[in-house]
Amino acid sequence: MGIFAHQNADPDAIASVVGLKHILKQYFPNAKFTLFAHSISTISKKLLLTGNEVFQSDSVPNDLDVIFICDANNIQQLGNISLNDFTSQKKPIIVIDHHEEIEKPDEIAHSIINVETSTAEMIGKMYKELEIVLEPKIATFLLTGILFDTRRFIYRTASTFDTVQFLIHSGGNYDEALTILQKEPSDSEKIARLKGATRTIIHKEGTDIYAFTHISSYESSLARALIGLGASFAVVLAVPSDNEYRISMRSTKTFAEGNKISLGALAKVISAKFEGTGGGHQTAAGINFKKPKEFPKDKNEIVQMLLKMMLKEIKQK
Repeated sequence: MGIFAHQNADPDAIASVVGLKHILKQYFPNAKFTLFAHSISTISKKLLLTGNEVFQSDSVPNDLDVIFICDANNIQQLGNISLNDFTSQKKPIIVIDHHEEIEKPDEIAHSIINVETSTAEMIGKMYKELEIVLEPKIATFLLTGILFDTRRFIYRTASTFDTVQFLIHSGGNYDEALTILQKEPSDSEKIARLKGATRTIIHKEGTDIYAFTHISSYESSLARALIGLGASFAVVLAVPSDNEYRISMRSTKTFAEGNKISLGALAKVISAKFEGTGGGHQTAAGINFKKPKEFPKDKNEIVQMLLKMMLKEIKQK
């Protein structure tokens, strides 16, 4: 069996993959499990140093009989990992994700999608409901994923703390999870944030402050930083290569609720215009797409175009 995380896998994705693997091992003790992530974030690499889990990043063996995807709702979010051989053979692909549900793609056989704070919380609930013994190290992984995606419980539901309590009672080390997530940004990340901030286009609508900019990497870090600086809605375009485009979107809860919008839904609408993929939840989302045939070369022009497109969609709500 193969269990996949999305590209640039964050701690929620990594924890979910690892947690799911240990659930499946209870039911299929003789099965072989291989974990995949095209790329892994710096903080997720720190998480993996605390365990013995190994992820493959490129070649996918042909002998996988079942594929699971965690923390993503389509195969396009896996990056350069191709599942074409498996979709052509109609092998079962099962998605487990916490983002807002979209129309199920043809290649997805089954999906478990609940709008939760994190996929790690979903996996934690599975252990509890299935009454599976949870190893302390796995409980710590899941705690780390929940803490990361909730931003230390800024975003949570009534059941989030119940799941966290269950994980702690199962041996999860809350202090270790917090320590894993404490990361001083590298010099390159700091410089990228500063450069991106200087390029920011600021637009005001009523009490909402829009901040749109571009960068080559660290787009999610910059988007979060712009919210911290006072933006209501931040959009960061990243162009890591000539043909690859990524967009990271963040907003305050006040902005999302006041405009009756979910950034996950907005990402799906915008990504469709570029024949790409997008998704997320109420205040955080991302878009990935390849360069369209007719597209501005100047990044500032692209940012201005994105601002107009998103303003139009938000005003229609």
